[in-house]
Amino acid sequence: MAIDYDALFGGEQYDPCAALQAIRPAYMKLRIEGGIQRVTFRDRTVEMSKPDLVALGQLIAQLESECAAKSGRAPSRFAITAGSRIA
Repeated sequence: MAIDYDALFGGEQYDPCAALQAIRPAYMKLRIEGGIQRVTFRDRTVEMSKPDLVALGQLIAQLESECAAKSGRAPSRFAITAGSRIA
């Protein structure tokens, strides 16, 4: 299920880099401490009680990708192949 970030973070003013800066500290704190965490970004507050670190890691990866695309940087992930197929 895809998350509608435009609706979540404010439509035209959506900035994946700013969202990443808000979410990353909470992710690190959850990894270290666990427990209830609160993330406040603009006028919204989200509380997380049971850490789903895999999903949060995927969210951070997606935001990193969107931030890199927005700032014009090349993607940092790529596929490694073992060669080409000859048909």
